[in-house]
Amino acid sequence: MDLRLLPYLPDRDVYRLLGVPPSADRAAIVAACRRLSRTFHPDRNGSPRAHEEMRVVNAVRSMLTDATARAEYDRARLRFLSAGMRVTLPAPRRPAIAQIERGRRSADLARTARAVMAGLMAGLAVLTSSRCPGCDALVGREYRYCGDCGRALLSKVAQPSA
Repeated sequence: MDLRLLPYLPDRDVYRLLGVPPSADRAAIVAACRRLSRTFHPDRNGSPRAHEEMRVVNAVRSMLTDATARAEYDRARLRFLSAGMRVTLPAPRRPAIAQIERGRRSADLARTARAVMAGLMAGLAVLTSSRCPGCDALVGREYRYCGDCGRALLSKVAQPSA
């Protein structure tokens, strides 16, 4: 066991450091240590303290994966907590239900607005297009030739009046 972690102090609580509950199993502890290792590894972290931070992560992982060392740490932690000083662990960061529902409503509203806009654009495209007199295909008003039959189209300016 790494003696830097004893005596127990709230600012050095390894469970709080890892972001896991004290009842976490070995797999959760190893996953949390891997997450911290990706953050603090000297190859990825250019901080001058990266080596020291990585040593702490390695010491925490070795202590919490060793059953005897973890039991010793937990006893010291419980002695401290039973002395009347309580440690408040940070609550997991999860958005409130109202925020989730608000996000869903705004996403639904945005999806509906996009669908309405697409419908309006399609309707506008149909209204601004005309039909070829030869094959009755839809062509744009600015087209000079039909894309389907190749017939020359008359523009409104050049159309003879009836």
